[in-house]
Amino acid sequence: RATVAKVEELTLRIKSELDTSDLFVPPPPKEECPICFLPMIGTLQDAMNMACCGKVICYGCFQEKRRVIHTANFEREEEEERTGIEEIMMKETCSFCRAPVSTSREEMMLRIEKRMKVNDPLAYYQAGGCYQDGRHVPQADVLKALELNHRAAELGLPEAFA
Repeated sequence: RATVAKVEELTLRIKSELDTSDLFVPPPPKEECPICFLPMIGTLQDAMNMACCGKVICYGCFQEKRRVIHTANFEREEEEERTGIEEIMMKETCSFCRAPVSTSREEMMLRIEKRMKVNDPLAYYQAGGCYQDGRHVPQADVLKALELNHRAAELGLPEAFA
């Protein structure tokens, strides 16, 4: 009998919330890439989350940065072969904050944990993916991944609900 009363109370509360909320509000505007200022297309799968600064950049800007670095390093190698003078190679850096790309899984997890301390939902989501797949962590832990994705969803990341 008490359970039926709780269900009825919950049903009335949800119904009143639905009656007072505007179900047809326009969706929020798409985020823009902080590099090229074009609207992000699609989901997080079409963008890169930078663990160093927490920025999400479009995949086009990420690939262009990599292309420029690889082209410059190739040209430097050719110049070095021709002249015999050793050139300093360009290293990959974040397209936004210019921090060096992490070289170890421990460094990557430290950067993600640093972003989690400031309640970055993308960092929680990224950490959840790492624990789910066993990337950058000693071993996969599905329960930990679920907990981290739940926290990302609480912080307002729609992709974490999937």
